[in-house]
Amino acid sequence: VSTQSTGDVVHQNLNAYMICDQPVDKRRALSQWTALKDTLNKNGLPTDICPPIEGAVDMVFSANSAIVLNNKALIAHMAVEPRRKESPHYAQWFKDNGFEVEELGKIAKPYMFCEGNAEFSPTFDLSRYFYGWGQRTAESAYEPVVDFFSLDKKDVFKVRLIDERFYHLDVSMAPLSLGHVMFYPGAFDQPSIHRIYDALGGRDKAVELTLEEGLQFSCNCISFIDKEGKGVIVAPQFSERLRKILQDLGYKCVEVEYDQFLLSGGAVRCSVVDIAQVRQ
Repeated sequence: VSTQSTGDVVHQNLNAYMICDQPVDKRRALSQWTALKDTLNKNGLPTDICPPIEGAVDMVFSANSAIVLNNKALIAHMAVEPRRKESPHYAQWFKDNGFEVEELGKIAKPYMFCEGNAEFSPTFDLSRYFYGWGQRTAESAYEPVVDFFSLDKKDVFKVRLIDERFYHLDVSMAPLSLGHVMFYPGAFDQPSIHRIYDALGGRDKAVELTLEEGLQFSCNCISFIDKEGKGVIVAPQFSERLRKILQDLGYKCVEVEYDQFLLSGGAVRCSVVDIAQVRQ
């Protein structure tokens, strides 16, 4: 599910990228969001749209709306106050669409922030899960998240984010549709890097990014299986090195222009939340 862009995507310094010294071209932003939606649909990935609400100018980044798994939605408890007005609206949307819904802010301690799927990344087969904390999400929210989805803790790997430029897990890591995990190692502390390798059973399934590739928001991608059964990755940019690595692994790499959203420190993955994740 995505929330349609109104073009108002930069309003104050909520992350290291919101320097607010360059105005957003609203018409261009809407065009880029529409092109992303059309690209996903053309490649066989359907989208549902949650309508925006007035004054919630970052709502286009719907990855922060909730953690969604097995037809259950745990609505985010935002660390940044301007985004908290989104939560009741998202809660109602998920209820109206048949999900079992709980709001983290109502069942957890006030300091237990967790900003939705932006901090919770399952592997594509939903056998393992990564929980990011350290920047905008609290380590302590791990317990209510695991409990709400009745997950086994041995399958949910906590990883700590240590670089303010990589403030959410979804700008630091991307589980891919053919079983690989792409990530920028410098975003994590050393124990977390080891945990990622442990979750993957070694380095064979890991695709490590350089700092330059990380700052291009290559991890903030959308990965899925298309209508022909091919692994697809949609991202704002791929370096030549990264594109070759991914193509050699069997992926189709699709670039979409998204520079107006990068001004807010978000890209294509920030703009969607996967609502079809059901563990078999």
